[in-house]
Amino acid sequence: MRGVVFVLAAIVATAGAIVAFDRFRPTDQHAASQGATSSAQTGDATTELASRLLAPSYLPDGGTYEVKLFPTQLPPDPKIDLPQPAGARLVGSALRLHNGTAASLDAVIDVPVGTSDVAGFYDRELGKLGWSPAPNRGPTNQGGFVQAFPGTSRMYCKGEQPPWYSVNIFTPSAAPIDVRAHIEFTSPSLLSGGSYAGPCSAQPAIQMSGGLNKLPALKAPDGVVLRGGMGGMSGNDRQSSDAGATTKLSASDLEASFAQQLAAAGWTKLAHGADGPVAWSTWKIPGDGDWHGLLFINETGSDRRSLTVRAEAN
Repeated sequence: MRGVVFVLAAIVATAGAIVAFDRFRPTDQHAASQGATSSAQTGDATTELASRLLAPSYLPDGGTYEVKLFPTQLPPDPKIDLPQPAGARLVGSALRLHNGTAASLDAVIDVPVGTSDVAGFYDRELGKLGWSPAPNRGPTNQGGFVQAFPGTSRMYCKGEQPPWYSVNIFTPSAAPIDVRAHIEFTSPSLLSGGSYAGPCSAQPAIQMSGGLNKLPALKAPDGVVLRGGMGGMSGNDRQSSDAGATTKLSASDLEASFAQQLAAAGWTKLAHGADGPVAWSTWKIPGDGDWHGLLFINETGSDRRSLTVRAEAN
């Protein structure tokens, strides 16, 4: 999970700047941190600033970090696999180096509106190039109300060790499909020692015991924005998750949507009801022990909703 979070953060930070510099001529300008000399000071000032902002802050490992920007193209080295759907436009790429060695690469691609099954395209084309889907780690032990990822994400491997490849696909309204590709060439350094289980490792990421393992993950319906989701446990016999939501949907409509997800997770509805701004349902939870659940929705404003789901052992 740690690796995925790092990948997504790097993609978001990098892509925004690359899009802004699409009008600049490709250069080999770059900036460096940790004492390295930057040749970009004699080049375009905006490109230099972008490179400096994209480079990591000073880190305690004593290494040098550089970012090279390549508007409208990929770096000449290292060579990477980057299939593009018909009519796609390569906005540009950013290459990160650690101690002069390629550490990661990000690329931004615009795909024409209406292109179907972009994720399937990358599954097929990268498969032809020797990439395979990352191992399925199975469900996590955390549940309750969760923010939905605003797009489609894929992770690919050529073995347990890097490189690791990820493709994230976003479909904004009335705009080209936004594809962000990221390749990690090296394993992250662990300053305190120890080993790192990457997304392609046969060893699953270590999960903490416990957690909200009685609550399934509940995603909001399309158009509903979740706010401030929180989860917690009270001893070993009670788990709960609370969140706010911004939507015009009624409490009854929201209860019905989340109830479908609970039923799909194996919960059995015992009773339900609605009274004005409030909707609720009670449930029998499958598995060991005598666990029961409660789903409660309250309209706290014209477009504000309070959400609670709870699991409790009798």
